Amino acid sequence: MQKWQSIDLDAYRQTGDPDVDRLVAEVLSDQEGESSGRFAYNALLLLADKLIEAPELSVIEDSRLSRQLKSMPKPLADYYDPIEAPDWVDPSKLALGAKLWQDNTLITLITLYAASLPACYLMKNGIPALYQTEKLREKKYIFQRIYETGLMLAATMDPGGIKIVEDAEFEDDRLLLEVLQKLDEEGVWQRQGGSCCRTAGNPDIPLDLSLIQAEIEKLRGKPKRYLWGKGYIAAKKVRFLHASMRFMLTQPGNCRPWGNKENPLSLAETMSHRKSPWDTKRYGVPVNQEDLAYTLLTFGLVIPRGLETWGLPLSLEQKEAFLHLWRLIGYIMGVDQTLLTDNWDEALALYEAIQQRQAGSSDEGVVLTEALMGFLDDYMPHLPGLAHRLSAAMIINQLGMEHAAFILDETLIKETRKFWRWPIYKVAAKSFRGYLIMREKVFKRFKHLGGLTANRIHEASELLIDSWRDGYRRKPFFVPANASTWVRASGVDEDFLSLLRQWRRKLFANIGIGLLFLSIAVFGLTASVPIGLISGWAAFKAALIIALSSWGISLAWMQFRLPVVFKMRPDTEDFF
Repeated sequence: MQKWQSIDLDAYRQTGDPDVDRLVAEVLSDQEGESSGRFAYNALLLLADKLIEAPELSVIEDSRLSRQLKSMPKPLADYYDPIEAPDWVDPSKLALGAKLWQDNTLITLITLYAASLPACYLMKNGIPALYQTEKLREKKYIFQRIYETGLMLAATMDPGGIKIVEDAEFEDDRLLLEVLQKLDEEGVWQRQGGSCCRTAGNPDIPLDLSLIQAEIEKLRGKPKRYLWGKGYIAAKKVRFLHASMRFMLTQPGNCRPWGNKENPLSLAETMSHRKSPWDTKRYGVPVNQEDLAYTLLTFGLVIPRGLETWGLPLSLEQKEAFLHLWRLIGYIMGVDQTLLTDNWDEALALYEAIQQRQAGSSDEGVVLTEALMGFLDDYMPHLPGLAHRLSAAMIINQLGMEHAAFILDETLIKETRKFWRWPIYKVAAKSFRGYLIMREKVFKRFKHLGGLTANRIHEASELLIDSWRDGYRRKPFFVPANASTWVRASGVDEDFLSLLRQWRRKLFANIGIGLLFLSIAVFGLTASVPIGLISGWAAFKAALIIALSSWGISLAWMQFRLPVVFKMRPDTEDFF
C-alpha cells in the first residue's frame, strides 16, 4: 500500500526504544544492592504484580505498596505511572475488540498456537534474538514462555484490561452557576437542593439552554485521558523486558561473569560470558522497531484473520476494533506511532511488506517450531507423532504451504500430507468451520444462552492458560539473575512431570467433553427444522430436546466439572 512505500524499514531495524533503553542501562548496569541492578528490576516487577491486583493502592498515601514504590529510585518508581492517552483512542472500539477476545477466547488461543507464534518464527533475522535466550528451543521451557504470553493476552485483552480514565478538573454544578451568573449579570444565582435557582433579578429574562451548554464546555475544557489497568501494566512490563534483552545482547561487557561458562543455565549466565556484542549490522538491533511492529501484527492482524480462516464470520468493524486495541498496546509498548495502524488494509499491507523482507527459512525457526509442536504432546492422547502432525496441519492451514515450509521439517510435511491423512485433516477443518458458522447463528438467535456459553468457555480458557504454568522457580517476565532462575522447583522431577502431563491431558479431555456436548447442541438446533420438515413434529421435538439438553450438559460440565479437575493439579510444597 502507498503509505508504507515511503517508510524506511531498514532504519527501523536499527532502532530500539531509546527512552526505556536508557532507563534499563541505568538499572541493569553492573551494580549491587537493592536500589539498582536486576534485583531492583525484579523487585519492581513484584510491585507491578500487586498493582495489577489492586491499582488503587498506589494512590493511598499510607499503603504498603505506595511506601514500597516511593522507596525505589524515582525513574523506576515512575515507570508504571499512568500515561496520557493518545487522541485517537476510542473506548468503544477497545470494548468491541475486548469482546471479540471474550467471546472467542479458546479459538483465539488455538490461533495463537497455529498462526501467531509460527508467523513470528518466519522472521529469519528477528528470530536469532529469541533463539539467543537459550530457552525457547527446548520443549521443557516452552510451557513457561507460552504461559507468559497467555498472561499478557489475558491482561491486555480482557474487558477493562486497559482503562481510559478521565481527569475531570471541574464540577458541572459549579460551572453551571458560573455560566448563569455570567449570562444573567443582574441576577443572583444559588444552588438550592438539587438545582440552581435565581434568588434575585428579573425572573422574566429568558435563558438560552444551548448557549449555557456551550459556555460550560468552554470553561470545562477537554478533560485529559489516561491509560491504566492490569493490561497497561503488563504491556509496560514486557516493554521493559524487551529493553533488558537489548541491553544484555548489545552490551555483554556490562554483565558481570558468573556461573558455568561451558554449560550455562540461563540467559543472563550465557550473556555474562559473551565477549562480542550483537551483530546489529546483520540482524538489526535486538527486538527492533520493525520486529516489534511485525510481532504486534501477528496478534492484532493475524488473530482475526486466523479466526476467519477457521470459519468464524467477522465484520470489518470487529476486525478493526481488535486492531485498534493492539494499536494501543503497541503504543504502550513503545512501538513507533508511524508503524501503528488500525486500518485493516494498511495493517495487512505492512504485515506483507515486512514478511516479504524478512520471511525465510532458518535453522532457528525450525527448532523453535519443533519446540512449539512438542507443547501439544502434553495435552493430546499418547499416540506417537499425532501432536506433531496435527500441529503441522494447523500451521499449514493458517500460514499456507509456502510459508509453513520455511519452519516445518520436510519429512514432517510429507508425513502430514500422506494421501490417507491429509483428507482426514481437511474434513476435520471443514467440520470445525461449519461448527463455527452455525455456532454464531445459534448464539445470535439464543442471545442469553449464547452469552452465558461464551463466558463459560472463556473461564475454561483461563484454566487452560493457567495449566501452561510449569515447574520453575521463576516469576513471569523476570530478568534472569542467576542459574537458579530457570532451575526446576524442588520436587519437580520426571515422576512429577509425568503426573503433570497426565493432569493436563485430563483437563484438556474434560474441556473437549464440554465442547462436544456444545457441538451436539449447535448441530442439533441447526438441523431440527429440516428434520421436522422431513420427519414431522415428533422428530422436530426430539431433535430440539436433545439439542437443548446437550447445551445444558455442556454448561453444567464447564461450570462444575472443570474447576474440580483443575484443582487436581499435582503440586509441590515450594511450587511457585
